[in-house]
Amino acid sequence: MQVKQLILAVVATLAAGSVLAAPVTPAQIGAARSAGTLQETWISGASAPTFNIFRGFELGCDANSVSLFSNASSDTSVRPGSLGNYAAYACTRGGIVSVVYHTVFDGSLNAYAPHVSGTQLQRLRRLENASCAVATSAFPGHVNYKSCTLVNPAATPDGAIAKPAGGFSDVEASLFGFDVSSAGTEAEANVGQTFGVAVTLPLYRALQVAQGIYATVAAAEAGDAAYSPAKAPNLSSAQYSSIVARDSGYQTDWSPIVGSAGVGKKVYLERRVASSGTQASSNAHFLKSPCSSAAGASLPPAGVSDSTANLIVTEHSGSGNVKTALTTRGGSAAGNLFAIGVLSMENNWRTESAANAGYRYIKLDGVHPESGTVDVNGNGTADGLEFARETAINGEYAFHMEMRSFVANTADAFGAELIPAITSALGNPVNCADVPRGLTLNPLGGSSCSSGSASELAVVAKGTRFGNNCAPQQLFF
Repeated sequence: MQVKQLILAVVATLAAGSVLAAPVTPAQIGAARSAGTLQETWISGASAPTFNIFRGFELGCDANSVSLFSNASSDTSVRPGSLGNYAAYACTRGGIVSVVYHTVFDGSLNAYAPHVSGTQLQRLRRLENASCAVATSAFPGHVNYKSCTLVNPAATPDGAIAKPAGGFSDVEASLFGFDVSSAGTEAEANVGQTFGVAVTLPLYRALQVAQGIYATVAAAEAGDAAYSPAKAPNLSSAQYSSIVARDSGYQTDWSPIVGSAGVGKKVYLERRVASSGTQASSNAHFLKSPCSSAAGASLPPAGVSDSTANLIVTEHSGSGNVKTALTTRGGSAAGNLFAIGVLSMENNWRTESAANAGYRYIKLDGVHPESGTVDVNGNGTADGLEFARETAINGEYAFHMEMRSFVANTADAFGAELIPAITSALGNPVNCADVPRGLTLNPLGGSSCSSGSASELAVVAKGTRFGNNCAPQQLFF
């Protein structure tokens, strides 16, 4: 039965209250495989929309039948999006056991790379043999399995899915230099991702003083202990472009930006690896790369090989590595260094562990990504800090990219049906409160949020790039 039909059938059955299921177990998965009834697929790519991708998968599941699997060892990371780079979701759909492996290691490029360059990815071992342990805590309404073993199915076949059916990316394949038209079908995912420029705490305070927000660092620490977006320092896109472009004059020290406080202070650039959608977004937004082939219009980004005595470039495989590096660089043990990088706005320093909390977002072209005035959840305060998307939604904050889905020509039948179904759910979630911090809904995605509700105002963007992240956003309502 096709996924769309299953979703309709399950919704109808749930409405009647007649489906009573239990969370799927590894033994059930093995039994379904032996019986030839197992529905199983594998998706890969961007990490930011993980929770919404899971919710899209869950739409077709019988009530109370969902189990979560991951290779994480902790009992406390229990919600999709916090399970690490390798996870799987299982449930029954009209009584049929279904499994989706989900790999987000190395980011967005890997939605495409297995199908255009032969990249081999890992996933969880087939779940009946993955030696998982039951976690002692669980995402409400689900059973969680931890410490599942990994496999590289291309190198060590385990009899399950050998290659992803496709996946999701922060940006279109062309921004990675790929034409995927012969490998599969790319489509808009109807989800936007807001990004921010993050800096170490010493650099944040030095910028505040240099821009006259406070007279001294001590005054800034006393007057802005909460790091209010209204009092945040600013960089122009031109200034940041000059930091991250190869062979730029802004890479000798920080004096062009913070004056005398920056003399002799090395420039630490904490960027992502080339396979990252965050890095591709930064390249496109700030350097117009590879948006244009015109001379001087598309600038190459600085990489590790461009490091000098004054410019230290590190390429990180994940956002967590960037956060750790910024925290470490800015600490007193390292010498209160000035470091900078880009993070997607689902990252929130207020909720991080101490090892990852030493970064702050600054304004870009005078607008902060966390500014906001809408009281989404009725708690009596504006929720810009909580949701980090209102200025992007209103078209005031420009560093906001549109995601893609991809279905490979080699996709299994279940995956070929499921990815479009999840894509539809991404743009039109059942509950707008499920949209994570920093993500937005494209107005062309058909969101069914109540018209004029606070939740819609805080989730649905007022404009779109119409599928081209190299183009400016167009507002139309």
